[in-house]
Amino acid sequence: MKPQLRTAGIVVFVILALLVGYFLFDTFRERSLNEKLAEIVHFEDRRLSSKRLHQYLKDEDPKVRQRAALAIGRIGAKEGVPLLFDLISIDPSIDVAATAAFAIGLTGDKQYSSKLLDIAYDLPGRVAAQAVRSAGRLCDSTMQSVHLVLQSYFTHPSPEVRESACLAIFYANAKSAVPAMFNIFNTEPDDEVKIAAMYTLARLGIGQAQTIYKNFMADADPFVRSISVRGLSHSESDESTHLLAIAANDSDPGVAAQAIAALGQRKSGESQKYLLKKIALAEDPKIIVTILEALRAQNNDGAVDAAYRIIKSDSSKYVTSAAIKYLAEFQKGRTVNLIDSLMTIDNQNLKVSCAEAYGIIGQNTVVPRLSKLFIDRNPSVRAAAFSSLMDVDKSNVDYYIGQALSDSDEVVMGNAVVKISDLKLDKYLPKLLEMSNSGKGLNVDVRRSLVEVAGSFLKINPKDSLARQLLLNCAIDPEYVVRRDAADVYQNVLGEDRSEIIRQPFTRISEGKLEDAFEKYQTNPRATIFTNRGQIDIELYFDAAPLTVLNFMQLAKDGFYNGLTFHRVVPNFVAQGGDPRGDGWGGPNYFIRCEYSDLPFKRGTVGMATSGKDTGGSQFFMTLSPQPHLEARYTVFGQVVAGMQNVDDIVIGDVIEKIEIQDRAL
Repeated sequence: MKPQLRTAGIVVFVILALLVGYFLFDTFRERSLNEKLAEIVHFEDRRLSSKRLHQYLKDEDPKVRQRAALAIGRIGAKEGVPLLFDLISIDPSIDVAATAAFAIGLTGDKQYSSKLLDIAYDLPGRVAAQAVRSAGRLCDSTMQSVHLVLQSYFTHPSPEVRESACLAIFYANAKSAVPAMFNIFNTEPDDEVKIAAMYTLARLGIGQAQTIYKNFMADADPFVRSISVRGLSHSESDESTHLLAIAANDSDPGVAAQAIAALGQRKSGESQKYLLKKIALAEDPKIIVTILEALRAQNNDGAVDAAYRIIKSDSSKYVTSAAIKYLAEFQKGRTVNLIDSLMTIDNQNLKVSCAEAYGIIGQNTVVPRLSKLFIDRNPSVRAAAFSSLMDVDKSNVDYYIGQALSDSDEVVMGNAVVKISDLKLDKYLPKLLEMSNSGKGLNVDVRRSLVEVAGSFLKINPKDSLARQLLLNCAIDPEYVVRRDAADVYQNVLGEDRSEIIRQPFTRISEGKLEDAFEKYQTNPRATIFTNRGQIDIELYFDAAPLTVLNFMQLAKDGFYNGLTFHRVVPNFVAQGGDPRGDGWGGPNYFIRCEYSDLPFKRGTVGMATSGKDTGGSQFFMTLSPQPHLEARYTVFGQVVAGMQNVDDIVIGDVIEKIEIQDRAL
């Protein structure tokens, strides 16, 4: 052998030996806590359930076991559920056992609903509470035998478990358990359990519990009063109408707004007269808007003069938008000139409302005006005009759909795709198939709409070759969420298991960056949102939702949020912002993974807005009151710690001036 060949062989051998040595060293060396946590979160971000992740359930550090258990639940890895189930009973850490019980509830594995209840009675209180809640989340309205077992936990020694049992009945939509819940109010000594029971009755729409709701109307906690109002909204008695009218004067604006909205669902003379009286006295813009919407729901035209006065005197585009839609409902064509005058104001939300108002008028005379808005430079206005035109000018549906499919804006295009699905216009399938062939060049939300269209046509004809090809194109989409949606259609519509197409999603944050972040943020960082209403200080829960927090902080540091608006405000519910479009349909052009946890949605909790699992990006919301029904369905990634009054004051159109991050590293 030539010397140079021998030398080259030695070099190759040395390199291979070094690589093998490094691999063995890296595989078997002891990792630090932060390295382990980073690797687990990276598995979670990749939606990858692996043997290595499962091995972390046996780690000596309870923090690692707890994080691994949560990751398996967030991934939805059913093959890991037996390991989690064993962990509940054998792990010496209450934190780990409770997290394992919670995580099972995220997996969707229904068979564990009864299994959790079989062992929960003998578990420590906090673990049992999570097991019972998870049983409710895994259960559905048809699982009567599980409902019966859930009821047995109404008498558990721990009030925390009894409270969880009440909420589990709501999660399971177990109306068969309602008679047993009525007894709670006669025997239960713990107020929190009673509140949970009333919450479940109200959310299930049980109007027969009017006496129970009435008894809590004067509670000191506005959240409790709001539950009683929700419950009374399901009762049709004259007394409940009178009680709602009283609640409409509640000292808490959120409770008052909820009562007003409930009155709007009633056609009685008393409720109509009350709302007309209320609008003459109201000053809070959110209350005024709620009243106008309630009057529209009642088909009550008694506030026409008041609406004209509001538009003439009010400088708030938020209130003006509601007033013009109210007038369009009852004045029809007589409102056109007024709408025309408002169209001269350069305000996106107001122009969108004007497009909607033209649609409410619903007369052919407004078609030229809507057609002009359909080519407006603002995409949100074009989207609103398209929706109105589809309702007003049905003779030209094909033209409008064709124009919308060619629009440069993804929302206008997506709305057209949804209309094709709703109207079952199969003649557009070749065009949609052509669109799907463009792959990543097409907006991801439009691609998700194409999955929906394929599913709607395949429900009618499972052998539709064009719809099948459209679904196949979606199944090989580069975006994980689109592939997942396609797999769901294959399973739920065609009965075909195509779970292999989902594969691992692309990750935006490397394992190394995660390790650095765990090292840096041993104390949670904070953010200050500067708005035209004032400052809002937030603690960011890196410890619970690291991927979401890192994404939020990066967007804030990049100036992404500067100048964006709060596009959605629902009294007694949420204030939501962070959309670059300003209409609720925008984002940063990528998705992040959901990070569900057992953290509650309290007043001032910050959550990530989504349009389905793993579809978050930049939009976030702050809760105006506790919202238990959002728990384990949306990511909690922060809590308002100062400036909550400023959150309460936010209305649609208010501005996020900037967001500053305070990195509090040890």
